[in-house]
Amino acid sequence: MEELKLSNLPAHVQTVIEPFLKDILANYKEDIVSIYIIGSAVTKGFHPKYSDINTLIVVKGIEIPFYDFIALLGKRYGKKKIRAPLIMTRDYINRSLEAFPLEFMEMKLIHRLVYGEDVLKDIKIEKSDIRLQCERELKGKLQHLCQGYIKAMGNKTTLTDLFVGSLSGYFPLFRGILFLYGHEIPKEKGDVLHALNECCDVDVDVF
Repeated sequence: MEELKLSNLPAHVQTVIEPFLKDILANYKEDIVSIYIIGSAVTKGFHPKYSDINTLIVVKGIEIPFYDFIALLGKRYGKKKIRAPLIMTRDYINRSLEAFPLEFMEMKLIHRLVYGEDVLKDIKIEKSDIRLQCERELKGKLQHLCQGYIKAMGNKTTLTDLFVGSLSGYFPLFRGILFLYGHEIPKEKGDVLHALNECCDVDVDVF
């Protein structure tokens, strides 16, 4: 019987996530293809007090009872900063790569496979799809900042909250830009900023 592979996770993440995943496998093991820990929980930037633990569960098929079961677990584990998992089938992933290339590039880059088959290993991200999403996201974020700036009416606290709250959402875009330039894509945010400065001669001190 295949076991969870948690030894490559930070100690805090391993302690918190293990009972959650064991509950899932004890009840739905036959329906699950893969389980990943994704996002900041597998980076040096993870902070137990402030960071959420995110998971991706690849299933054989979408079944409402499984969602109901996960919802019940949320009552028990939500306070431990375990976010509701992303639940997808292999087919859904393959059909969504064009629509959400940045999101899947992030998952492929920043994850730990803790159970099952490595479905993310073979997904292919196209530069044309990344370019379109980068353009769309950058324009949308610029409008959001402009509207927020006007709404703040010079209030420094509001402006600070606006910029700080927007910051993390830019890193998938920065990684997308590095991908378009054929540059190595770092996992850690500080390394991403350094690479962006090196690749595009962009002043990143504001970040």
